[in-house]
Formats: sequence, C-alpha cells, structure tokens
Amino acid sequence: MTLSFSLAKPSQLPHIRTLFIKSMAYIGDRMGIGQSADAFSNMSDFQKAGNLYVLEAEGEVLAAAALHEEKNGLYVDYLAVQREHQHEGLGKRMLTELEMLTESRELQYLRLHTPEAMDELVAYYNRRGFAETHRVLPSHGRDQLMRVHFRKEITLNDQGMDLEYEHDRQLS
Repeated sequence: MTLSFSLAKPSQLPHIRTLFIKSMAYIGDRMGIGQSADAFSNMSDFQKAGNLYVLEAEGEVLAAAALHEEKNGLYVDYLAVQREHQHEGLGKRMLTELEMLTESRELQYLRLHTPEAMDELVAYYNRRGFAETHRVLPSHGRDQLMRVHFRKEITLNDQGMDLEYEHDRQLS
C-alpha cells in the first residue's frame, strides 16, 4: 500500500472528524465518559492553521493528527488511526512523520498525552522513545481521570529530513 502524508484538505474534514469519533470511542467508553455531541468539531480550526495532517492511501484517510505549535515544540492534540487499520504500523508511521515535521520546523520536541487508563498507549509511547513528564487531571474539568503527558526530544537531522519539504510526500 502506498501512503501519502499531507496537510488535510477542507473536503476531508467530515471524514477526519468521523475518523476521530470512531477511533476514539473506545477510549471514552473505557474511561466511562463517552463523547460529547461536539467532539472534534474544531478540526476546521486546525486545518486553517495548517496543523491538521493525514496519512492516506488511494484517497482514503487512514490516520490523522491535529497539533499546535508551542514555544519550542509541537503538541499533538489528537492522533487517530482507523480502527480497521490499527496494528498495521500506521500509528508508528504517523509519529515518525510528526517527528520529521517537528524537525523541519526546527523545533526541539514533540509532546502528547493519553488517559492513564489506556495502559497499552502509555506502554506504546514509552516504546516509541517518549519520556513521561507528568500526570495531571485535564484542565477542561469534564472528567477526573488522570492524563499521562509525554515528551520526545528531537535533534535536528535525527530523521535526515530535507528541511524544504515538511509535508505532501509519497511514502513507501
């Protein structure tokens, strides 16, 4: 399967929102909080800011990430892979692309968080080289479930990135 990594297009927004809702439903279920009716309704804000990326194959969005830039790094607000394509290495590929994106923007780190209840995700991010920085309750106040925050230092040229091209690339 040939993948492409690119900035999301406005026409992809409904598909991306559906992807986030479906792929993250089990997290909300496990946490016992479900999802609000307006979950992931801010995707157009990320897209307009140039911070919504997709992995696609043959025009189908298989994974997506919404992020924002911090002082010296990128923060991954949302990252999801289609449920039927999980365990195919797409999450790993997306994280690699986000590391390269961090590098291309000459930033020093990539940060993200996951609910403490998601043991397999905590272990996954540890295996991918992310270091746990802290555990804290979410600032939104909608639940009382701890979040595990991670950070991965990015050294320029760790990924051998050509800094002129941060997205819109064909992948093998």
